[in-house]
Order: sequence, then C-alpha cells, then structure tokens
Amino acid sequence: MNSDLRGCGCRDKEGRGGKPCGEVPRLTLKGEECGFQHQFSVRETYPFHTHTFYEFFLINKGKGIHRINGSSVLLSEGSFVFVRPSDRHGYDFLNQYDLELINISFLPSIFEKICGLLGCAPSFFTDSPLCLQTELAEPVLSDIREKMLHVGGLEPGAARRLYLNAVLPYFLYHFCPGPALQEVDPLPGWLSSLIRRMEEPENFIEGLPRLISLANVSQEYLNRSFRRYLHMSPTEFINMRRMDFAASLILENRMEIIDICQECGFRNLSYFYRVFQRQYGCAPGEFLRKNRPGRGSERQ
Repeated sequence: MNSDLRGCGCRDKEGRGGKPCGEVPRLTLKGEECGFQHQFSVRETYPFHTHTFYEFFLINKGKGIHRINGSSVLLSEGSFVFVRPSDRHGYDFLNQYDLELINISFLPSIFEKICGLLGCAPSFFTDSPLCLQTELAEPVLSDIREKMLHVGGLEPGAARRLYLNAVLPYFLYHFCPGPALQEVDPLPGWLSSLIRRMEEPENFIEGLPRLISLANVSQEYLNRSFRRYLHMSPTEFINMRRMDFAASLILENRMEIIDICQECGFRNLSYFYRVFQRQYGCAPGEFLRKNRPGRGSERQ
C-alpha cells in the first residue's frame, strides 16, 4: 500500500471495516498539500474514518461496498467517487469480491480554487448527504486511471503539486452538474442489512428461502432490487457466498467433495460442480491442486 496519509484505526480479524470502533479515526495529510494511495484490497484500506481533506478515489478492479454517512453504495470497476472532509466512510467486502482502488487527496484550499476555475459553487459538492459518485466508461476510465497513477509516480513536492493543479479540475468536472455526472443510488438500508446477515453460514446455507424470509419483501421486489443495486440475481448472490465457503472447506482438505456440497446447502452434486466451475474456472479437485500443491490427498 502506497500511502501519504497519517491516521489510526483497526479492522477486525477478517480485515472488514464499515463500522466505527470507538472514536472515528480522523486522517490528515503528512505535511503535503496532496497525497496518493494505491490499495489492492479492502484489507489495506483504513477502517471507518473521517479526514481533514478532500479525495477522489477510483475503483480499478473488483467490487465492494462503500459505507458512507449511514448508507451503503455498491462499488465496481469504474466507480469514481468524490469524498468530502465531513464524510464518514469505509469499505467492506461484497461476498468473495475484493477491490483495488486508487486515491488522490488534497487540502480544502485547493478544492476552493478548483471550484472557482470551474465556475461551480462549492455547496453543490458539499451539501449532499452522500458523497458524489459516477460510473466511468471507456475511454474516460483509462484516461483518469492513467492520470491518477501518474501522480503516484511523482515524488511529493513541487512537481506533484504542479501536475495535480493541472488534472484536479478535470477530475472534479465529472461531478459538475450536466451530462458528465451520472449519479448512482445508495443501497436501501434493508438491503445493506440483508447482505450483512447473509454472510452468516446458517443463512446462506439455507439459501433462497432464508434470504426471502430475512428480506421480508416479495420475491419479485427482491429480484428487482438485486438486479438494480447489485447487478445479479438473489440466487447468484447466494451461490457466490456458498462457493466462497466451499473453497475454504476444500482448501482445508478434511472433507469429501460430496460432504462439502451438502455442507454448503446444495442437494445436487452435479449442480454444485457446475456452479463451482463457473465461479473458479476449474473443478474442486483441480482447485485444490492449484492452491495447495503437494498437501494431502486430492479428491474429485
């Protein structure tokens, strides 16, 4: 993790954030007007926190959940987010997905200058209860990615500040009123809570009936909500979590595959193999050989 920030905080044993742990950590820049971070996992990010600066972050790969000011928003490749000093936020996993993000931070004085250059009132960016988020597509996605990574290649100092003065107005432009801004909807509270509860084995093992029961909405509304906010069906969501659990049991190499199939809530071994193959690109036995070479017997 490349970091120009100073702060404190903790994650739980699985590296998950998203909830305050006592006093919310307040991050500051290390004596610079701007900072850069390139983080390759949710586990590398700071826990739920606030800070004294503004920041842009771009999801370079993967998916995850942005916990922000009491709401939850889906992050996926191309999500470009503008965070204010007043925001309290952190990152969390979505099933077995992880994410890679690139982050540029800068002082409020720079933000005010950029607003003047763009002719936008600062209140447009600061008055919303949620930070602003847009979904970038090519070629803009690659352009912003390259510019952000170039910042990380510059040593802190005059050269980095000069480059940032040139590119930060371009970044903020994508959040100005107009066609460039494509806002996204936060996850409803009930759906965010449901995702957390379905991380518990007793829930995802029981599968779709348990999901419907916990959601307490109609199955039709549940299907529409999963498609709208998570871009997958409820069954796909459950199977991803089951496959994550199955992979961990396979790597332990203590159970037969048919027993793992039943332990994960599948009643049909052929269907279990098809879902596993679709998610990991190989059969369970091959998955074990690839990830635990030379350890124990190999089961099919």
